[in-house]
Amino acid sequence: MRQRLGGSGRAARAAALSAWVCLAAGPARGGADDAPPREVLAEQRAPLAFVAPVGLVVMGHTLLFSAFHVLRGQELWASDGTPEGTALVKDIRPGFQGSFPSGHVLAGDTLYFAADDGLSGVELWKSDGTAAGTVPVADIRPGPPGSTPGALTAWGQGLAFVANDGTNGFQLWTTRGDAGSTQRISDIEPGPRGGVPRQLTPVGARLFFTATDSVTGHELWVSDGTPAGTRRVKDIRPGPEAARIEQLVAIGDALYFSADDGVHGAELWKSDGTEAGTQLVADLRPGRDGARPSHLVAMGGVLYFAANDGRSGIELWRSDGTAAGTQRVKDIRPGPLNALPSHLTVLNGKLYFAATDGQSGTELWRSDGTAEGTRRVQDSVPGAAGASPALLTPVGDRLWFSAADGAAGTRAWSSDGTAQGTQIERHPAPVGGIATHFTAWGSSTAFVAGDGQGNQRLWRRRADGSITLIGSPLQQRLR
Repeated sequence: MRQRLGGSGRAARAAALSAWVCLAAGPARGGADDAPPREVLAEQRAPLAFVAPVGLVVMGHTLLFSAFHVLRGQELWASDGTPEGTALVKDIRPGFQGSFPSGHVLAGDTLYFAADDGLSGVELWKSDGTAAGTVPVADIRPGPPGSTPGALTAWGQGLAFVANDGTNGFQLWTTRGDAGSTQRISDIEPGPRGGVPRQLTPVGARLFFTATDSVTGHELWVSDGTPAGTRRVKDIRPGPEAARIEQLVAIGDALYFSADDGVHGAELWKSDGTEAGTQLVADLRPGRDGARPSHLVAMGGVLYFAANDGRSGIELWRSDGTAAGTQRVKDIRPGPLNALPSHLTVLNGKLYFAATDGQSGTELWRSDGTAEGTRRVQDSVPGAAGASPALLTPVGDRLWFSAADGAAGTRAWSSDGTAQGTQIERHPAPVGGIATHFTAWGSSTAFVAGDGQGNQRLWRRRADGSITLIGSPLQQRLR
């Protein structure tokens, strides 16, 4: 961990501590010319008094994330789970404002993210977890505006992303981590806006995405990583009106998604990357309204989703890619009212989701893909309100999620899929904020939740069930 944080023994740690002491002794403005006048409490100057961690990514044994410190602004941090192994990786933009790292994604053994160093604008950066290894990848749009990279997606041997070079608008780019390999591979609707590619989804060796041009509107595109191999798949809704393509999910070499061709409404589609092989799977709700498939997820080579056939309300469905093989799993809330399956997530070959049967409120459910095997896990908060599980995330052999506790507010929960094994994870602080960013961290789980003082902080749950704060405790809300 010492090398990860740029130190190499007592001298490095002493130098880092000395730097922090100097900062702590600085003026209330935090030593930054761009800092607005504000009160900075002594506890907020502590080296590890960071708040609002986001973008949690595990690299080896190290957790990398972006967080705000009153003296540093929003910057990149790293932790091995111990106080001495937790520190700022690099102060990319010195001062109160910070560089605001965002879009963190791990591709191979490299963390990619967008950041603003205050000189080049928002550009693409990478990090190996050390200060020396945290560097810009390429200055795609020289000058303060920056290229504003987004939709960062690990693909092949590197990264696919969307950026604006200032001439061609927002287009699709790829990189293997250096300026020489960073290239634009799309030229969709050239001009100040560009094609604005989004929903980047790897399917085997290809990358599917959606983009917009003035002739065909918002449609489905595919790329093999070269400019010549980047093309529109099909004008699903002929003309400039958007096909409303959403929820892209890969199963094997096929892409599944929701789209509206202007005739059938929003329904389930699939594509093999060719025009002829891009087809409506099933017209579940004939007419312009469509079944509106949502929360698409793959499990065991089968697609699961929520949809409304116009008769049984919004219920759980499955599809093998054929019309005959597209069927409702179960009418969880019998009749025309909605069960509202949402947050569909797969863990250990079972599907988990939030839904209501009309008798209890919205609770955690699980399914093996059959009507008999679809049941409520636990009535966690009896009554009409329910626990309202959200942010369902597989972590090891357990499912983590955020849900109401029936009393004080929203808590972090975890479940092994049984009623007995579904529990509130009670971290030491009083309830506050919403638990988010559940992340597997070796044999532990990292997550973000309130500290009872109005601050969102980083917590670690060990295998023995103990939960500890990563960082310095704060007795007041950081303003």
